[in-house]
Amino acid sequence: MSHRHKNRIVIQPTSRLIRKSPPDPRRGAFSILTETEAGRKDVSALIDDFLQRSRYDRRDEALLTELVYGVLRQQGFLDWQIDQFSKVPKIKTPIRNILRLGLYQLLFLDRIPTYALVNTSVNLAKSAGSEAAGRFVNALLRTLIRSKESLPQPSRDDLGAFIAVSASHPEWMVRRWLARFGEEATLDLCRANNESPPLTLRVNGLKTHREQIVEELLQAGGSAEATSFAPEGVILKGLSIRSLSAYREGRFYIQDEAAQLISHLVDPQPGETLLDLCAAPGGKTTHLAELMGGKATIVATDIDPERLVLVDENIQRLQTPGCRVEPIDIALAADRHYDRILVDAPCSALGILRRIPEGKWRKPPSIIGAYAERQRDLLEKAFQHLKAGGRLIYVTCSTEPEENEDRAAAFSNAHPEMEVEDPRPSLPPPARKFVSAPGYFTTALNSDKMDRFFAVRWIKKIEI
Repeated sequence: MSHRHKNRIVIQPTSRLIRKSPPDPRRGAFSILTETEAGRKDVSALIDDFLQRSRYDRRDEALLTELVYGVLRQQGFLDWQIDQFSKVPKIKTPIRNILRLGLYQLLFLDRIPTYALVNTSVNLAKSAGSEAAGRFVNALLRTLIRSKESLPQPSRDDLGAFIAVSASHPEWMVRRWLARFGEEATLDLCRANNESPPLTLRVNGLKTHREQIVEELLQAGGSAEATSFAPEGVILKGLSIRSLSAYREGRFYIQDEAAQLISHLVDPQPGETLLDLCAAPGGKTTHLAELMGGKATIVATDIDPERLVLVDENIQRLQTPGCRVEPIDIALAADRHYDRILVDAPCSALGILRRIPEGKWRKPPSIIGAYAERQRDLLEKAFQHLKAGGRLIYVTCSTEPEENEDRAAAFSNAHPEMEVEDPRPSLPPPARKFVSAPGYFTTALNSDKMDRFFAVRWIKKIEI
């Protein structure tokens, strides 16, 4: 390429014409982990933003994603091993992230040659720190490689500390679960949190049906199978969502199977007006609209007004009728009352740690009590706008009683006119096993590869 300037031909440097290759997936993973440590943005959003800016093929995308999520899931165990071998009292965070990446590849991935993980780690340390940092990383990783088959193990003398290290969870979480569930169930819960969750879709029944979507996904080269409990669910493997026209056309939504069951538990009826009080990003709002096919009015609002944009985007993509997005002050105006109100409350999110593994290391113990207070306030606010004979549905993705059973019992005690309703008739038959004797729905200790949700539905008794 050239242009003329004062009778001279100026040749643009060829380097400007060549698009840079994307960084090595390990370098990309390091960049994302560093940003995760520095901010509060969800790691899933960081990965999506990074991949959209890069030109990775599917294999490199998969490697980067595996490295980021794998390091975050196993961070406690990796750090303990690093500290057993390091003589440096305090390793700087960027260097620690490089060591975590190298050790994760060594212990959990079997297709990464040791020379590749060492070379990449050393080069990262030099660019992020110094030559001395590179030498430190090289020496420590080579020591770990030599010791791979005989790594030290934490002592079982203190069971809480042992599980915290071996199953890579904060000790405060482990001790809470041990007190309530015992050793075996706590280990099962921690191990499940460290698994990669399935990619579960919810088929938009207004546009297509499950069998059609499964067939399309199989033809596209993926693996697809119907979920066991949610009648609209499909588990997908082997395909990138961004490449699918069915996604762009709004024929499915990404949503865990347990979350899909919540809309069935809400049980919307034709002609009703529903309020989704904590609606963002719109998964349950749109599902409720799909179940009703436009025969009910669903008002979506959120305590965070900026997140209402996400709700509107999903309504537009899925083209679900009967939905209105409103600011919370309008949705909760004094004269507004609803037949059903869904309070999908902000919570500690300890039931979805496999999806947000960074949450394990960000959450302090005080988060549970703080959220329990907010949940109480939201329930009271919703109660004021519920019609007589109406239903109030409370939902969390927490495992903790302060946010679940205790919160529900406290609300029932404060409002004797609210009666817990058995939701089993509203649920798909296979999912009715998740309802306990008081009428509480919970997937807290399920072994069915679902997220951990809690829900309760009250009916406001009509005064006679």
